[in-house]
Amino acid sequence: MSSWILYDKPECPFCWKVRLALYETGQEARLVDSQSPEQRPVWQALTPKKTVPVLVDGDRLIYESNVILEYLADLPGTLLPTAPADRIKARLINSYSDTVIGPALREVIFEKRGKPESEWDRARIQAGVEAFEQALDYLADQLGNSEFFTGQYSLPECALTARFGLAEAYGVAIPERFTNLQEWFARMKARPSYRATAPRQLIG
Repeated sequence: MSSWILYDKPECPFCWKVRLALYETGQEARLVDSQSPEQRPVWQALTPKKTVPVLVDGDRLIYESNVILEYLADLPGTLLPTAPADRIKARLINSYSDTVIGPALREVIFEKRGKPESEWDRARIQAGVEAFEQALDYLADQLGNSEFFTGQYSLPECALTARFGLAEAYGVAIPERFTNLQEWFARMKARPSYRATAPRQLIG
């Protein structure tokens, strides 16, 4: 049994992309609920950022989601393409997911989460949806007609599958004009890693 520990939060997109990466690379980690009162002081003592995910591999401690993905990419030689140009592209799209897609969706998710519909700020939600849709132009161009963003399952698949999964769960759809992104997301959801790692409330 693996000695790895992942301090995790199911609906956190940063945690979800790490769970996807673990599954896709064949690595196992014991998932620990970071929100439990007894575990919170444990993992917060491990990281100066006081955020999850936090991965513990023996005496190795990694507390930044993108560094965890890089670590997983290094171990089995997957998650990053061989060609330098493709490795750059994979890293840039992963960053784009965190810094552009994520903030747009956060406006929708944070407004809807835990609130009755009657209390939603519709203007905030609409602004988030519009920002999300505008951000898809770049992704659609980067994907083109390819199966994956860099010719193989890599960092962008981990990052964007989690983001799109949360978007769908909160009623934000990929518009019809982005057929290639719709088809890409359908392929990602069909992979065993999706059902194995998605927050339970998203898949029933």
